[in-house]
Amino acid sequence: MAEKGIDEKVEEKTNPQKENQKQETVSEEESTQNQKGIKGIFAKQKEVPKKELGEEKVKALTDTLQRLQAEFENYQKRNAKQNEAFKEYANAKLVEELLPVLDALEAGMSHSKDLAIVHEQLFGILKKNGLVKISVQNGKEFNHDTMECLMQEKNRGCEDNTIAQVLLNGYLLNKKVLRAAKVSVNVLEKEKNVAEENKEEKK
Repeated sequence: MAEKGIDEKVEEKTNPQKENQKQETVSEEESTQNQKGIKGIFAKQKEVPKKELGEEKVKALTDTLQRLQAEFENYQKRNAKQNEAFKEYANAKLVEELLPVLDALEAGMSHSKDLAIVHEQLFGILKKNGLVKISVQNGKEFNHDTMECLMQEKNRGCEDNTIAQVLLNGYLLNKKVLRAAKVSVNVLEKEKNVAEENKEEKK
C-alpha cells in the first residue's frame, strides 16, 4: 500500500498531463464560481431597479385612481345638482299653472264645502312639493321682496306703508318667490308732504 502511494506521487510528478488536467479542473471550478458570483451580483443589482420600478408604477396607478375617483365624485355631485335644479324648474312651471285653480277654489270655499275639501287636498299636494303661502296681514309693513303693490290707499286709521288689503295671495316654492302677493298699500307720506308744501306756499 505504501509503495503504491509513493508510486502515485512519483507518477503525478513525472506526468505533467495529469497535473495540467487537475489545474484546468480547478481553474474551471474557480471560473464557474466566479461567474456565479458575478451573475448573483448582477441579479441583485437588477432586482433593486425592478422593485423601485414596481413601486413607482403602483404609486402612479394609485394617484391616477384617486384622481379619477375625485373626478367621478365631482361629476356625481354636479349631476345631482342639475337634476335637483331641473326638478325644481319643472315643479315651478306646473305649480305656477295650478295657482289660478287654487285661487278659484279658495274664492268658492265660503260657498261650498266640497270646494273647500278640494282646495285642501290640492294645496296639501302642492305643499308636499315645496309650496308655502306668503304670510300677509292687513296693517303689517309692506315688503318689497315678497309683495307687489297694485293699489294705493289713504286710510288715516292705518300707518304709512302698511298693507290695506290683500288682493291676491302670494306663494313661495322651495323658499323662492313663485308669485308675489298682490296688495293695496296705505300711503300717507305723500299727503303729508303735499300739505307741508301748501303751508309753506301760503306763508
